[in-house]
Amino acid sequence: MKAIYKRELNAYFKTPIGCIFLSAFIFFSSLFFVLINMNSMHTSMTNYFSNVSLMFVFVIPILTMRLFSEERKNKTDQLLLTAPIKVTDIVLGKFLAAGTVLLIGTVITTLFLPIMNFYGSPDIAESLIGYLGIFLLGLLFVSLGMFLSSITESQVIAAISTLVVIFFLWFVGNMNLQFSTILTGIFSWLGAFLDWFMNFISINNRLYDFTLGTLNIVPLFYFISLTALFVFLTVSVIERRRWK
Repeated sequence: MKAIYKRELNAYFKTPIGCIFLSAFIFFSSLFFVLINMNSMHTSMTNYFSNVSLMFVFVIPILTMRLFSEERKNKTDQLLLTAPIKVTDIVLGKFLAAGTVLLIGTVITTLFLPIMNFYGSPDIAESLIGYLGIFLLGLLFVSLGMFLSSITESQVIAAISTLVVIFFLWFVGNMNLQFSTILTGIFSWLGAFLDWFMNFISINNRLYDFTLGTLNIVPLFYFISLTALFVFLTVSVIERRRWK
């Protein structure tokens, strides 16, 4: 796994992808920080974190589109699949490399915290919990993008499908649509189920506690478990391909 991790991490910075991702991440994060916090001299970063979650819709596909689709297109995946290395190590190595690039961008943006000291007294602990939430959300999207990259050899298709799915998950949390008020009578059970389901898959509902500086077990478990699920699905896809 260590060799795969080093190989993938080097690939991010030997190609433009890593620089493009970090440039976009830092630029838009800085833009949100200036517009939301500096312009209003506001030390709470709740709204900032909410806007960063929207930014992920567009920048995470850049980070994940090449993870497996490029290997399939260039036929180099056959070398990996026939090498004496576990599929789990291959997947985790790639996932951790993408996660490291995401972590670099996240850590750089924590420099906003000392800047706020010039015009207020920010709650550092609250802000760091918010950054943890953003990072966990990013890892979830990375695992999702990696899974979608594993089922196609086109980087374009991998990027677009990741963007569409992430946008759907983000959009669901902002719809505020109550199916129980639409489906009544004999379909009231369906309305209640749809309300529960939409609330369950809403990433914004899970991220909200983090943006307020609250560390709760439910959203923490939500992000970690779904991330593990997509990593497992990716392993299953690659494992099936190995034995074909």
